[in-house]
Amino acid sequence: MNCWLDKHSRLRSTGILGAFFACICLWLSFGLASATAAAKEPGPVISLVVDGRGVESDVLPLVRNGRMLVPIRVIAEATGAQIEYDAKKQRVTFDQKGKHVSLDINSRLAYVNGERVTLETPPIIVNQRTLVPLRFVSESLGYQVEWDATSSVAFVQTKPVEDRAVTVKESANPYVVQPNDTLGEIAERHGTTRSAIRENNYLSSEKLMIGQILFLPHEAKKAEHPLASKVQDKRLLSKDYWFPFNNASWYEPYGDSFGSDREWTESQSGSVRSHEGIDIMAPKGTPIYSVSDGTINRVGWNTYGGWRINITDKNGQFRMYYAHLSAYAPGLRVGGTVKAGQLIGFVGDTGYGGPGTVGMFAPHLHFGMYRNDNGRVVDPFDYLRYWEQNKVVSLFA
Repeated sequence: MNCWLDKHSRLRSTGILGAFFACICLWLSFGLASATAAAKEPGPVISLVVDGRGVESDVLPLVRNGRMLVPIRVIAEATGAQIEYDAKKQRVTFDQKGKHVSLDINSRLAYVNGERVTLETPPIIVNQRTLVPLRFVSESLGYQVEWDATSSVAFVQTKPVEDRAVTVKESANPYVVQPNDTLGEIAERHGTTRSAIRENNYLSSEKLMIGQILFLPHEAKKAEHPLASKVQDKRLLSKDYWFPFNNASWYEPYGDSFGSDREWTESQSGSVRSHEGIDIMAPKGTPIYSVSDGTINRVGWNTYGGWRINITDKNGQFRMYYAHLSAYAPGLRVGGTVKAGQLIGFVGDTGYGGPGTVGMFAPHLHFGMYRNDNGRVVDPFDYLRYWEQNKVVSLFA
C-alpha cells in the first residue's frame, strides 16, 4: 500500500490554543462586521484559521484597509496580561511573558519592550473597545500571521508546522497496476529498479493492488498502462488541477468509496442509494481548496450534502462537488469565479437533514464529479490520486 502520509503524521487536538484565540472568538460576537459582510453569505463563514483549523464565529471580523482588527483588551485580559489604559493620553499598555507593549489610539506608532514599531493600521476605538491589527498582536506574542487576500482569510500559526502530507517527487509518468503484476516485473519492463519505484512512491511493502497507481521515476520508460488510458478525460491530468487539501493538512488515507451503499435517504424509506463520490476523512475546520478554475453554480444547504458548493470547471466539462462543509470562505456566490487552489471552505459534518444538521457522521470532505452536459456522475478517485501530487503550499511552509 502507498504511504501517502508522512509516517510521523498524526491527528492532533483541535482545541483553541490559549486564550489568545478564545478572545478572538469573543470579539467576533461583539457584532463588528467587515465590509464583505454587506453581501449576504450562503451559510456560515470563517475568516480566521489558527494552526491549520478554521475558527468559527457568528459574524465576520472587522477589516480595515485589508487588515483584520481585534480588541486588545480582550486579548490581554484573556491571556493573563497586565493591562492599563490612560484615558488622557489615550494610551494602552500591557505586559505579558516578559514583553511590554505600548500603543496610542489613532497612531501608527507602537512600542514593544521600548523598541518602536510601525503599525500597518492604527488602533481605533469602536463601541468603547480598542482594536488593533491582528498581525501586530500576534507577532508581539511571537506568532506568525499571513493574510490570504483572495479568500479574505487570516492565518495564524502559533507553533512550527509538524504534520506534512507526503507528495511524490516525480509524478509525470503514472502507471496503473494490472492483474498479476509484481513490482519487479514492472521495474524490469520499464527500465528502472524496484527500489527506485518504492522510494518514489513511499511504498512500505511490495504488495500491489489491481488498479493501484504507481508513479514511475524519471529514468523509466513511458508507462505501458498509463493513467490517461483509464480515466474518462485525460485533460484533467495536468498541473492546472490541485488536490483539495494543502501540503500541511492532515487527512486519513482514502480508498475508492465510489459506488458503495449509503442507507440514509431523505424519505427515510429504508432504501439503499449509491455513493456518488470519494470521502476523505479530516479534522473539522481543515481548509478546503478548489481543484480547478471555475464558476460557482450552486452554494448553500443541501439535505444530503449539508453546506456544499458546486463549481463548474473552466472547460465547462465537469461540475466539482464539495459537501459536508462546516463553513465557507467569505464572499462566495452563484456566478462567482474561483481559481484553482483558492480556499473555498472548511471540513465539517453537516448534512443528512434540515439546515444546520450536524453530527450524523464523522467530519470529512465528500468530493464528487459530474459531467456538465448530461449530469452523469464520474468516479473521481483516480483524478484525486493524481492531483494529490499537486498541493497548495502552506503559508507557513
